[in-house]
Parts: sequence; C-alpha cells; structure tokens
Amino acid sequence: MATAAGIGATGFVGVAFETVKGTYVAPYAHVPVLSESLKYTEDKYYSQQLRQQVIDSQVTPGYYHIAGDLEMEVDVHFLPYFLYASRHTCTKAGGGPYTYNFTPLTDGASSTNAGTVLPKTLSITCVRNGEVFGYTGCTVGQYSFTVDGGVLKLTASIIGEAEAEQSLPTPSWLEADLLGADSHNVFVAAAAISPSWGAAADGFNGFTFMVNHNAEPQNRIVANRGASFVKFGKTDLEVDSELDFLDRVDYDKMVNSAKAAFKLESTVGGAAYNGTVPGVSLAANNCAYDTYDINVGSIDAIIMGGFKGHGLAQVGGNAYEIKVCSPTNVGITT
Repeated sequence: MATAAGIGATGFVGVAFETVKGTYVAPYAHVPVLSESLKYTEDKYYSQQLRQQVIDSQVTPGYYHIAGDLEMEVDVHFLPYFLYASRHTCTKAGGGPYTYNFTPLTDGASSTNAGTVLPKTLSITCVRNGEVFGYTGCTVGQYSFTVDGGVLKLTASIIGEAEAEQSLPTPSWLEADLLGADSHNVFVAAAAISPSWGAAADGFNGFTFMVNHNAEPQNRIVANRGASFVKFGKTDLEVDSELDFLDRVDYDKMVNSAKAAFKLESTVGGAAYNGTVPGVSLAANNCAYDTYDINVGSIDAIIMGGFKGHGLAQVGGNAYEIKVCSPTNVGITT
C-alpha cells in the first residue's frame, strides 16, 4: 500500500556559490523560504511525420533550463547571496557587520562572466519530501521587494542552466532576523546622483521595489541539452505604492512627466541605515512619475492614489542602489 506524501514543511532550500559556472556545489547556506517553484522546463520535440495518421508520431528530448521563483521574508543573513547572483557590481566592506553595496552592472555583462566585475552563479538545492533536486548555473533575473503585512519580503525569479542529481544535505539554521512593521521608512527627494534625503515621508500604504533584468536562457549546439548561459536583457526598474490622496501635487507631477528619487530603508528597530545596524536600503535615484490613479472605491473607503514610478538612467551615477548591512560574511572578497 502506498504511503502518503509529506507536507511542504519537510522541505528546505540551500544555496552555494559556484567556483565553475554550471558545476554543482553542495549548499553551505540554508535559506528559509515561504515557497519555491523551481522546475525543469523542457521544449520537447514532437515529430509530425506524414505517415497516414493525424497525431504526433514521435518525441525526442529537447533543450531545457531551470526556472521559477523563491519567495522569502527578507533576512539580511541571506540576501547578499541572491544579489551577487545577478547583474550587479558589489563593493564589500567591514569585518562584522559587513556592508554590501550593489549597483547596476552597466556594460551588458551576462552570466557568461563577461565584463569588469563577474556576476556569480549559484547552485540551488531544493529538498521535497526527502528527494533532492540540484540546480546549477542559477542567476536572479528579477527581484521584487515588497512590504506585505508589515514585513519586508522578496520574490527572486531564478533562471538556471541545468539539473544535477545530488545526495541529501543536512541543513543548519540560524535564528530568523526579520524586518517587521517597526523597521520601515520611505523617503522622497529630487532625482540626483546622490539624492538629498530629508525626513521620512508619511502617507505611503505599501511599497514595492522591482528590478527586472529580463533574463533568458540561451542554448547553443553542444552535446548538452541544458542552457549554455543566461542572457540578461533590458533592465526595468519600478517603484509602486499607494498614497493618501490629499491634493493634486503628485498627480500633476505625473501629468508633467516629472522625476523624483524614492528610497525604502528597512532596519532592525527602524534606525537610519548607517552600515552598522542590520538592514536594507533600496534607492531608486531617478524615477519618472509613470502613473497616478485616483479612484473612489466605496462610501467608506479612504481615497488613495495608486502610484508607479518608472526608473531611468542617472547620468554620472546609478539608476538604483541596494545596500545591505549583514552580520554574515558571504565568503567573497572584492
């Protein structure tokens, strides 16, 4: 008689930086996640031979890659692993806590390791009901930070090159260090290379900071069906929020295609981000007011403005900056 499958609570996710892109490394950091959807994605070839039948006649293996999302509560112990595995330049300083400053890698480099600073690739291990799934050559093509229920969360969209069957690892866990409702402050300033941030703004109901590098797996004619590399495309930067609607000031900025800078700081205890208190700073230095939708939902609803900012290049500087202060040394020197 078949036994029942285990529930999701029995699973876990581990990550490790790869020394050689695409060569599996057993996990040495075990990351608490809320959900994972990584999967083997294949374009099978189905033959449609003309042979007196009206159905596909044969199948042969095709190219494949790995794709899916990791949804997690942001914990600064683990966040640098995923930011290193994307299209960024990183400067690292300190000896505990460590400060990581991630800025856009602007030379078009992909995970082929072209460019002045080499993006890292990850081996990601997912354990589901005791079965091990190893994925190699993994990069983060999109990441979306959002304040949800007062907690800062991240959805990291992964593109990987191949699957590698591995043995079951033994995880080790750190005490969770989440960024809750007393952690967040939003700032607005004039667009600039180094915006002059003043006092924290009020009236923001939710905040999402999304960067999409439009990553795509690439296959070439080699004796391997897995992806040869991951191409990064155009970077889309968006800031989304909802604001109490008090006057037409922000609405008129949208009408006039005005620009501004926006920043979310999330730190333990809500202290200002200064590189000594564990936390995260997400700054979009040059955003156009893309949309500002005002609706009356019901007789008892607060009138809000649905705001979206569209990120632009910042001449002489960075379109955005992601800073992380963490007690964890992720093991890379720069």
